[in-house]
Amino acid sequence: MRQTVPGGHSRRKRAFGAGEGLPDFPAEVQGFDPLWLEVPVPNPHDTLFHFTFIHPFHAASWLCSLWPAEVATAVDWTSLAPADQRLPGLRLRPHFADLVFAANAAPSELGTVLLLVEHKSHVDPGLEWQLLRYAVLLHRAHQQQHGRRPAVLAAVLQHGAEASAATAAAATSPFAPYQPRLLYVVDDLRRDVDRALAGRSLTPLAELTLRALATLPSLAPADVPVFFERWQQLLVTVDRADGAPEAPPLGSDATDALGFYALAVTDVDPATLAATFTRLLHRPEDTIMSTLERTYQKGRLEGHQQGHREGQARGKAESLLRLLQRRFGPLPADLTQRVTAADNDELDRWTDRVLDVHTLAELFTG
Repeated sequence: MRQTVPGGHSRRKRAFGAGEGLPDFPAEVQGFDPLWLEVPVPNPHDTLFHFTFIHPFHAASWLCSLWPAEVATAVDWTSLAPADQRLPGLRLRPHFADLVFAANAAPSELGTVLLLVEHKSHVDPGLEWQLLRYAVLLHRAHQQQHGRRPAVLAAVLQHGAEASAATAAAATSPFAPYQPRLLYVVDDLRRDVDRALAGRSLTPLAELTLRALATLPSLAPADVPVFFERWQQLLVTVDRADGAPEAPPLGSDATDALGFYALAVTDVDPATLAATFTRLLHRPEDTIMSTLERTYQKGRLEGHQQGHREGQARGKAESLLRLLQRRFGPLPADLTQRVTAADNDELDRWTDRVLDVHTLAELFTG
């Protein structure tokens, strides 16, 4: 789906020439273990996104499908590797990008390409400025370390709520053409996900992850098994180590991650979901149920689904209030009530921005 956004390009489908398929990745990339990451993953959307796209094999299949051909063919996707997500800030504290990759340009004389990736499950009015700030920090850090200027490419995965009227109005401001901006691509999955993903050479896990992120949160419990039945072929391929020798050996870990996501964002009954996976994957039901039970025991999905969501929101609100009090001092009663009554998406959005703003008014009106 083509989308025009302030500061952003429309997403395009091609990366490699027709019929070239996915690149082969070197051995040191194939076995990449994402457990070194120190970046906190605050919600189930981000958990699934990171689980899949921290792996260069899956990330490359997705990222190379976003850029115009003249850009995609100028990146050596076989060299794609994770880079440090910590970005030194101006106040002696790090910013964290969702994902950062480094790759060689093609031809190599063009230098290094840094790919900045942000994942948004809600509308963020400050996205343009966030990307611009992160790109500047990446550019500066790389130049200081290597003595050469990199090319920085930014991509955003967007799903969830539509943009508000206020956000759209800001894009048409008479001042907009004179503001600094970074051109970036947006993979917009908020409307017709089938059309958005049509014709793209994605790995099975990348495609199923994108479909799950775009579709599952809005489904009624009875429709969750139907989703996995519709995409059974992808699910089975993922369960069998993603069907490619170059892919990271995720296998049942990947299908378990997809099952956890379904439980976290819908009210589907765990036993129903386990029975669905058992039937579709031909795996023993007790192994699937034990995974779900361990998830519950970790506190991710204890008790009734609605109670979990309310408890999750309360915990996020309490954490945000503590951060605000430490940064700005005693809080007005009406602001405390607003935070306490907020939903998960609002709390995530405010928490993402709390260290980047200078006043309370900027946080809640930006």
